Amino acid sequence: MRHTTSRRVLIAILSLALAAATLVGVRTVRHALYWADPAHRNVAPEGWMTLGYLERSHHLTHRSLGPALGLTPQPGDPLSLEEIADRRGEPLAQLLTEVADVIAAQKR
Repeated sequence: MRHTTSRRVLIAILSLALAAATLVGVRTVRHALYWADPAHRNVAPEGWMTLGYLERSHHLTHRSLGPALGLTPQPGDPLSLEEIADRRGEPLAQLLTEVADVIAAQKR
């Protein structure tokens, strides 16, 4: 009886490990395919995008756009460009132009 119980526990542990490894593998492949698509590379800034999205799209250093725009990292969910413009009290179009200029400067 004891031998069967330990075998079931071992099978359950191995099954959970396999499921976790599969989940991580699928997420990694999805991430790689998403960013390999040319439609997601070097995109023009839009209001729904976050700074991290733009950094990945333009192959910039992680967390480089925020300091260049005079922003300090905030805990919690990342803000979209629209939310950043609202908090700064400026029009979204002005922020989009500023972000595009900073991206162009960082690519040089």
